[in-house]
Amino acid sequence: MPSACWLAYCAELPLFRASSQNETSITLQWNKVNNNTSFVLQFNGTETFISSPDGDGPVTHTVSSLTAGTRYTFTLFSVFENVRSSGVQLIAFTAPLNAEGLTKSRVNETSITLQWNKVNNNTSFILQFNGTETFISSPDGPGPVTHTVSSLTAGTRYTFTLFSVSESIRSSGVSITAVTAPSCAGCQCCPSGTECITTNGAVQCLNPCANYTILNDTWRSTDYTDQNFLQCDKSITWNGWYRFYLGQSSAQIPEKCVAERRCGTHAPLWINGTHPVQFNEIVTRTVCNAWSGSCCLFPSHTIQIKLCYGYYVYKLQQPSTCMLAYCAELPLFRASSQDETSITLQWNKVNNNTSFVLQFNGTETFISSPDGDGPVTHTVSSLTAGTRYTFTLFSVFENIRSSGVSIAAVTAPENAEGFRASKQNETSITLQWNKVKNNTSFVLQFYYIETNISSPDGDGPVNYTVSSLTAGTRYTFTLFSVFENVRSSGVQLPAVTVPSNPYIDISTYQQNETSITLRLYVNYYVSHFILQFNGTETNISASYGLGYRYGYGYRYGWATVSSLTAGTRYTFTAFSVLENLRSSGVSIVAATVPLNTDSFRQSLQNETSITLQWNKVNNNTSFVLQFNGTETFISSPDGDGPVTHTVSSLIAGTRYTFTLFSVFENVRSSGVQLPAVTAPQNAKGFRSLRQDETSITLQWDPVNNNVSFILQYNGTELNVAAPTGNGPVTLTLPSLTAGTRYTFTLFSVFENIRSSGVSIAAVTAPENAEGFRASKQNETSITLQWNKVKNNTSFVLQFYYIETNISSPDGDGPVNYTVSSLTAGTRYTFTLFSVFENVRSSGVQLPAVTVPSNPYIDISTYQQNETSITLRLYVNYYVSHFILQFNGTETNISASYGLGYRYGYGYRYGWATVSSLTAGTRYTFTAFSVLENLRSSGVSIVAATVPLNTDSFRQSLQNETSITLQWNKVNNNTSFVLQFNGTETFISSPDGDGPVTHTVSSLTAGTRYTFTLFSVFENVRSSGVQLIAFTAPLNAEGLTKSRVNETSITLQWNKVNNNTSFILQFNGTETFISSPDGPGPVTHTVSSLTAGTRYTFTLFSVSESIRSSGVSITAVTGNILKF
Repeated sequence: MPSACWLAYCAELPLFRASSQNETSITLQWNKVNNNTSFVLQFNGTETFISSPDGDGPVTHTVSSLTAGTRYTFTLFSVFENVRSSGVQLIAFTAPLNAEGLTKSRVNETSITLQWNKVNNNTSFILQFNGTETFISSPDGPGPVTHTVSSLTAGTRYTFTLFSVSESIRSSGVSITAVTAPSCAGCQCCPSGTECITTNGAVQCLNPCANYTILNDTWRSTDYTDQNFLQCDKSITWNGWYRFYLGQSSAQIPEKCVAERRCGTHAPLWINGTHPVQFNEIVTRTVCNAWSGSCCLFPSHTIQIKLCYGYYVYKLQQPSTCMLAYCAELPLFRASSQDETSITLQWNKVNNNTSFVLQFNGTETFISSPDGDGPVTHTVSSLTAGTRYTFTLFSVFENIRSSGVSIAAVTAPENAEGFRASKQNETSITLQWNKVKNNTSFVLQFYYIETNISSPDGDGPVNYTVSSLTAGTRYTFTLFSVFENVRSSGVQLPAVTVPSNPYIDISTYQQNETSITLRLYVNYYVSHFILQFNGTETNISASYGLGYRYGYGYRYGWATVSSLTAGTRYTFTAFSVLENLRSSGVSIVAATVPLNTDSFRQSLQNETSITLQWNKVNNNTSFVLQFNGTETFISSPDGDGPVTHTVSSLIAGTRYTFTLFSVFENVRSSGVQLPAVTAPQNAKGFRSLRQDETSITLQWDPVNNNVSFILQYNGTELNVAAPTGNGPVTLTLPSLTAGTRYTFTLFSVFENIRSSGVSIAAVTAPENAEGFRASKQNETSITLQWNKVKNNTSFVLQFYYIETNISSPDGDGPVNYTVSSLTAGTRYTFTLFSVFENVRSSGVQLPAVTVPSNPYIDISTYQQNETSITLRLYVNYYVSHFILQFNGTETNISASYGLGYRYGYGYRYGWATVSSLTAGTRYTFTAFSVLENLRSSGVSIVAATVPLNTDSFRQSLQNETSITLQWNKVNNNTSFVLQFNGTETFISSPDGDGPVTHTVSSLTAGTRYTFTLFSVFENVRSSGVQLIAFTAPLNAEGLTKSRVNETSITLQWNKVNNNTSFILQFNGTETFISSPDGPGPVTHTVSSLTAGTRYTFTLFSVSESIRSSGVSITAVTGNILKF
C-alpha cells in the first residue's frame, strides 16, 4: 500500500517481447533505438539481420517454420557500425497444436459429453461456450480426454470451441456444434410404461412404479376419527405420482363410500370404481367425497391409477374445496413385511367359521380360522432372496372354496458383497461391489442423500464414483440392494478422500551454496507431509498454526535439505498424508547459490567498447554484468573455453568499474569486480548509401583533414585520400555479383596508425524469381509457386497493401506459399519480390482467382413425392453455374440472378428436379458452385422420397373398449403414424414379414371410429389411408329369470340403448331379438323346454353386427307333479 492517496502502481510492456504467436511462428516486438541502429536476432544457432525501420513505431519481426508447443530462446543485439550490443534475451513459446478428434460422445436433455484426442502430457485445454471458459487439465494416460458440460437447456444448439494450452499460450482453436436432447414436452417422447415426471426441476420420462412420492400419514386411515386437527388436500400442489403407506404396509384408496369425519378431515375422498387388475395397466377413476349424507356431495374430479408389482401408484389432483382429503386403507390381502428368506402375509378375517388355503409354487397350506377379531397373519419362509412370488388365498367353508384372491410379493434381495473403495482422489471416491443379479439395482446412501444405481450389464463388479467431495474428509457410505422397490438390510463402508496437495511458500524458502530450506502448509488436518527428493522420501511432522495467512487453523512443516552442490537445480515433490493416503503431489524447482567465476579480466578494447573475459563456471550458470547502474544478462556459452562479452556504447578514453555475478535459476553469487578503460575514437557514419545488382556505393563522415582511410574487403585493401572540405566521403565499388553479401571494414589512418576499424555488411540487389504461377486454389486460399533464386534469398509477397515475408526454402525444388483467409470466387493480383539481406528485387506480378463457395441447399423449399425430389441451390455472390452430382452422374444447372435479402442481396440460384426415383428411399445429392472452371469443394444433403401407403388396412378384432387394427408391412425401414380423434400414435416398423397389428384401447363401447394410417420414412409421410371401425356394445345388465314353469322360462334384462339388439344363445341355437321401443326392460320367453331340466342361456348385445362378450345365466324348468 502506498503512503498516501492519488498514488498508483504503473505497468509497461517489456522492451523485448512476444507480441503474438501461432503453431508455427512467433512475432517479436521491441522499441527502435535510432535511425542508424539495426539488429541481429539470434536463436537455434542462426542469426538474422534486421534493418532499422522507418518511422518511430516499434520494430516487428516474425520467426516462422517453428514447431508447435515449443519453447524458444531469442537473443537480440543492437548493431551500430558493425558493433553489437551486449544483447537481451527472451523466452517465448509457439502455440500448441489444436486437439484432434473433437466429437460429442453422449447427449441428454441437460448435458453434452465431449471427447477429443490428448495432445501431449504438457498440454491442457480451455473449453469456451456461451461466453464462459472452463480450464481442463491434461489427463494422465494415453486415452482420449472426456468432459461433460451440464446444466444445459433441452433441445438447444450449442457451439463449443476447444483451445489447446501450453505455457499459457492458446492454439487457434477448433469448434463443434452439438444439440441437447429434446425435453418430454407433452409426454409424447416417452416410451411405453413411462410418464413425463418432473423431479428437481428436470423433466424426464420415468416409470411411475419406480419414481413416486410416498404418503405415509396415519391420519389418512379409514379408521382414524380424530377431528382435532383437520386436513385439506386442496392446499397441496400435487406433482407426479404417489404411493400410500399405512405404517410399513402399502395401502390403497378405498373403492367404496367412507363414513364422514374420518381420514383426518370432514369429507373423505374415495374412488368410484375398481383398481386396475392388469400389471402396468393405467386407469382413470372418478374421486367422490362423503358429506352431509351424500357419498358425492361436492364436485368430483378424476385421477389416474397404475398397478405395479404388489401395489398401486396414483397421479393425484386437487379436490374441489376444503375440508376434503384422500383416504387410505390396507388391501384385504397384502404383504405386511419381508426379508431375504421370508414374506409375511396379512388379510382380514371372514368369520369364525371360515378357514383359508394359501396356494403358491404348486403347494397349498391350510390355515385355520384364528380366534379374535384382528387380521390373520401368516409367514412363508425358506424362500429365495430377491425373488417374486405369486400367492393365491382361498376362503374355505364346509370344504367349499371361494374364487380366490392373488397378490405378487417379493423377498428382499441379498446384500452386495465386496463393498470397497477402489480408487480415491481429492474430490471423489470410486466405490466397487459385486453384482447381485441382473434384476437387482442399488441405492447408495450418504450424508442423507440417496442415489439410485441401475443394475449394470455384464458379470463384472459394479463401479460408481461419488464426486464433488471435500479433500481429506472421512465419509460413511451405506449400500442397499433393491429388487422391485424392496431393499436389503444394507452394508456400510467408511472411506476418505485424498488430501489436497500442500502449498510450498516460495516467499519463505531460503538457500545458500550447499542447502535449501522449504516451508510446506495446508489449511486443513493432515497427519504429516512427505518430501521426495533424489529417490528418497522424508516424513515431515505437521504442526498446528493459527492465523489467516494460510487459512485459520492450518498445518505446516519445515524441511531443510543440506549437503547440496552449489549452482544446482533440484526438484522437490511434497505430499500431504491422511490415513495412509497421500495427495497427488506438488513439485517445486529450487536452486542453490552458484560459485563466483574466477579470472575476470579485460581482453580487448576499442573507441566505444571493452571486451571482458572470464572462466566459465559450468553449462548451467549464466551471468549478470553490472556497471554504471545497469545490468546485462549473459547466457552460459557452449563449449569449455572462457566467456567473452563486449560492452559497447562507451565513451572513448574512460575508466569503468564492472561487477560480475554468477547466476543459476535466478539466484546470484556474491560477485567479483574489475576496472578497465576504452580506446580512442574510430571514424563515424560508415554506411551503405545505395546498391543495384552489380554495385554498392559506400559513404562515411570525414574525421578531419589530416586523416585518410583504408577500405578492406574481399582480401584486398583500397587507399582513400583525406578529402578536402567538410562533406561526407562517397565511394562506389563496381563489378559485384547480384544477391551477394559483402563485408567492408574502414580504418581511419593518421600517420600510418590505424584505428580499430569499423565494419558494415552490404548486399547487392537479388534477381527476380522466375516461374511465378498459381499451382492450387480453394475457397479461401491460393497456393502460389515460383522457382527458388538462391539458398540465401527470401521473398516478400505483396497484395491488397499487405506484405508477407517468406523464408528461403530448403532443397532445390520450387517455392510453394499458400495465401489464406481470402474471399471465395474473387480475383487477386500478387506481386513477388526477391529479398536478400532486406534488399528487394524489382518484382514480378500474377493475377489469380479463388474457388467459389459451396452453394446453400434451401431445405425449406425443396419438395418431394414418391418418384422425384426438387432442390433449390443458391449462393450470395457471382458464379457461372452449378453442378449437381447424384448416383455417379453430374448435371449442369444454370445460375439465375435474384434480388432480395432472403439469401443475400443479388444472389444466384438454380432449381434441380431429380425424377424416376424409388418411393420411400434415402438419396444423397452433392452440389458444386462453378467459377472460371473452378468448382467448389461440394456440399451434400440427404433427402428421401415419400413412402408408399400400406395396403390391406383392416379391423381384425374388437371388444367393448378396444379395436385391433391390422395392415401389411411396407418394408423394414418404414414406420407408421396412426391418427384418430385428434391424436397421433407413432408405430415402429416391426421385425419379420407378417402383417402389423396395433390395438387402440380406452375406447367407448358401441362407438364408430375413423382411423387414418400414414406410412413414414425419414420423417416423410405418405398420403394416408382411412378405415371406419366399431367397438363391441356393452353387455346387457340385470339378466334374470322372471318366470318358470314345466316347459318354459321367461328371461328379463335391461335395455342397452335404442340401437342395440340382442342374440340369445342356448342348446346350440341362437335367437335374434330386436331392440324394443320404450325405456322398460326386455322380456323374452323360451318355450318347448323339458320339465325339471337345467339350461344355460348366453345373451349378447349386438350393434353394427358386432357382438358384446356376452353374459350367462342358468335356470331350471319346474317339475311335473304326479298324484
